[in-house]
Amino acid sequence: MSFLESLVQADQQLLIFYNNLGSEPYDAFWLFVTKPTNWIPLFLFWLFLLIKNYTWKQGLFLFFFICAMAGLSDVLVNIIKYSFERPRPCWQEGVMEQIRILKCSRSFSFVSGHATTSMAVTTFVYLLFKDKFKWAVLFYIYPLLFAYSRIYMGKHYPVDILCGYALGIIEAILYLKLAKYLVYKWFDKNITR
Repeated sequence: MSFLESLVQADQQLLIFYNNLGSEPYDAFWLFVTKPTNWIPLFLFWLFLLIKNYTWKQGLFLFFFICAMAGLSDVLVNIIKYSFERPRPCWQEGVMEQIRILKCSRSFSFVSGHATTSMAVTTFVYLLFKDKFKWAVLFYIYPLLFAYSRIYMGKHYPVDILCGYALGIIEAILYLKLAKYLVYKWFDKNITR
């Protein structure tokens, strides 16, 4: 058995284990968690922090920049998905029979868009506020719950999530450098005040 085959097999076993930890009484909670619109209060809180801790123009710019980053992240994820074409667990023979499936999707599995984009946005915001608020690390509860919900649903493998997290962190670091440059250029002020 090759290394790649061993990795795929281990990934499937991990999915089966974590997915089967779920049970019907918790399904409604995870169905709520997995829906992006249910996180709008967190996004509005981030907008409030941006406007409160930067000028209102900088805060609004950063918020819309984050929204643009999330959209571009989704495009990149879809390019990767349709390049690798990894079947989702919920329609992968040999796996779907062993897991609880709450929802399935027709798109491919690798990488997880939920994991990538939520980690990108959270890391971007965390890096902006880590020196201002020690509790900013709590922002990471969002991508942890959001991405785990995909395993709970039977939509993603753990490797899809972990690679999505890694991609999201890279995106956040690169986009933050661009955002700082643009804020300095357009507003003639440094973003890290």
